[in-house]
Amino acid sequence: MTDLPLLDHRHYALLLALEDTGTVRDAADRLGLTQSAASHRLAEAERRLGLDLTERRGRRVFLTPAARSLIAAGRPALESLARAERRVMGSARAGKQVVRFGQSPYSRLHWLPAFLDILVRHHPEVDIDLVPRAAVDPLGTLRNGAADLVVVYGPEEPSPDLLWLRLGADPLVAVMAPDHPLATKPYVEAHEIAEERYITYTSRPVSGFEWEQFFRPGGIAPQRVSHLESPEAILDLLRAGYGVSILSRWAVSPEVAAGTLAAVPLGATGISVAWWAVLRKTAERGPAAAVANLLQSTSAEHGVGLNVRKFGDEPGEGSIGDF
Repeated sequence: MTDLPLLDHRHYALLLALEDTGTVRDAADRLGLTQSAASHRLAEAERRLGLDLTERRGRRVFLTPAARSLIAAGRPALESLARAERRVMGSARAGKQVVRFGQSPYSRLHWLPAFLDILVRHHPEVDIDLVPRAAVDPLGTLRNGAADLVVVYGPEEPSPDLLWLRLGADPLVAVMAPDHPLATKPYVEAHEIAEERYITYTSRPVSGFEWEQFFRPGGIAPQRVSHLESPEAILDLLRAGYGVSILSRWAVSPEVAAGTLAAVPLGATGISVAWWAVLRKTAERGPAAAVANLLQSTSAEHGVGLNVRKFGDEPGEGSIGDF
């Protein structure tokens, strides 16, 4: 009889997340857990093994040599399980190969149906499953095998395990009700938004986004801030005239086109963020690469996906892998 491990995949996933993030809170966010649940899971793993797996230094959590030894074996095992799951899922879908897809930070997918129509024409053998967890930690879901392809914004984060395919750039805009006093301005300045109730999806500044590019250079910060994790909830409040937010223009394009929201550029020169399709390097010759390449070309050529050409940016050059 084969010896069974004392820990299961949940414990290994937590150790991997702790290694990457360094705090129980951030590891919990990556896995879609509460901090309390992550702490209990870690305690359970230590109890089963009868040894410490972490040590604290200030606010950071570091893995012990024993824990590092475990994840050295656990990482490839989890990747192997994920590949097996994909094969089983693909077989269950009449031979289709499944690409698990995620998007961050916005859960809005108004562009996806048009893209799926194109995907069926170009790759009828490929199907897409959505991974909601990727909205919290897109790169983490790639690394732990929960997603095969994610779309992210901001600066590229080169790493030996991930491939980044540039989709283009999109302007950040101040979003508000059409009758808001700022809605008729050619552009807004940071101090004008700082005087309004500011509604944002994250309580922590994100590299390359509005806190870093728009507020911080002038030493300005909104005084009344509301945090809502749901983009739809943010838009509901904006339509009601409750405040102002800063979002990627493509994320609110349906409401702007319908006239239910107004979008105003940030500053006289505007601010844009880059968008990327990211996948594991081990998947550069497979269905995830095929979807990434098609997303890049359709974003530029057909006006779907991220509508790259609509916003005046050239598509990224080249493609990755073959399928």
